[in-house]
Amino acid sequence: MLRALGFKEGHLMTLISLHSFMFSIPGVCCGLVVAVILNMIFRFMIYFFASNSMSFWLTSLAVIVGVIFGLVMPLIAIILPVKQALGKNLRNSLDLNHRQNNEKSVTS
Repeated sequence: MLRALGFKEGHLMTLISLHSFMFSIPGVCCGLVVAVILNMIFRFMIYFFASNSMSFWLTSLAVIVGVIFGLVMPLIAIILPVKQALGKNLRNSLDLNHRQNNEKSVTS
């Protein structure tokens, strides 16, 4: 629909990527907070039962992998739907009868 309003494909890709980041950044932050809390609980239990001294914080590698995974996976997940949406011409995308013919349904 945004293409009908005059959006170019590049601008549409930028908009969809920004929406992906707007959802993934709070998710990554919440995930890191939960990971730190759970890590502290489990490491304290290990320290208490095994009398082992460790740092209660996440390692830098764990934080880097978590952040990269949390930011890259949503971008990978939107590649196929965006390619399919941009692969159709504008007239077929807006045609309601054509859209109903492409739908898949299961009947019993």
